[in-house]
Amino acid sequence: MKVLIGINPKAHVLPGTDELDGLNKIGFQCRSARYGRKDYSVQGHTRRLFDVVLNSFNIISALYTFSPDILYLNSRFDPLASVRDAITIFLVKCFYYKKLKIAIKSHGSDMSVFTTRSFLYKRIIVPHLTRHVDLWLLLSEEEKSTISKYNTGIAEKVSVTCNIIDPSRLISSAEFRKKYKLNNDKMKIIFIGRVVDEKGVFEFLKAIPLVDCKDKCDFILVGDGKDFSQVKQLAGELGLDPYLRFIGWVEEGETEHFYDCVDILILPTFHTEGFSMVLFNAVASGLPVITTRIRAAVDHLKMPENVIWVEPKSEKQVADAINELIRNETLRNNMSANNKKLASRFSRDKVCHEMSEAFMSI
Repeated sequence: MKVLIGINPKAHVLPGTDELDGLNKIGFQCRSARYGRKDYSVQGHTRRLFDVVLNSFNIISALYTFSPDILYLNSRFDPLASVRDAITIFLVKCFYYKKLKIAIKSHGSDMSVFTTRSFLYKRIIVPHLTRHVDLWLLLSEEEKSTISKYNTGIAEKVSVTCNIIDPSRLISSAEFRKKYKLNNDKMKIIFIGRVVDEKGVFEFLKAIPLVDCKDKCDFILVGDGKDFSQVKQLAGELGLDPYLRFIGWVEEGETEHFYDCVDILILPTFHTEGFSMVLFNAVASGLPVITTRIRAAVDHLKMPENVIWVEPKSEKQVADAINELIRNETLRNNMSANNKKLASRFSRDKVCHEMSEAFMSI
């Protein structure tokens, strides 16, 4: 079976390329094509629409060159991405004349696509996607259950999957530890992700003053985003300079090495996560994690075996969880061992074999 995989050049690159390599290794013939914007500085509906149309014809050209059985697009089920997907599929159906099945993997979802009163979504976008997408790969049972309440046509075509996690990429070097000053004997507690409110970054900061032995901790924030200046301002107001380090933006390939150098991951997100790569990279590295009951996390993690759950927007619960992990070495060690075992669930071989079954079903 031949599969053309559409991969966004700015997001989900590693999951997409891991799937391409894994599917090729089990006998599929896969190639990739750009699917998504290269330049996120492009503004205005007209320019964005032009970029979508141009990208669609690049996809069509790749289809004629490769003649796949399946076009598999890495996307996201939300208002903006759904418009792009609908336009792309419409143009593919108009200008590609060979037999083709279409699959979409949704990296997170925003169900307002179903609840909006907009004529565009209710009468055009959602019906078009319902008719022409043959397989939806979602990253959590919660998303599947929610979609089934709104659209049984899509729900009948859903298969729940995971992203591939490769623990071999999560190992650091002495040079890396030296570069980021990670050789100290303090308890290293990290937040990794986009610095935006919905990722829980403000709760991470507000929890630090409530940690009992913060003097013995090294709090690390890796990432950048639209709320970075506000986060820096809050850190100053809370007097966090002695405890908190801002690493800033780090390339994805380098970010992965942090997991091997720290002791606890904090991710108090209330974003519409699908399968958080930050969270599950931490799990595969054997880190104890503190996070919210969001989608794929609920499917795979249990408390206290793998995680301490906290409620969204509760810095007190985050601080209490940090204090518990610092005090309880046995709990940390048990979480670490359990999480390393859990990583086998997200191996390249396992995920790709499950995907192959889903592809064969259409």
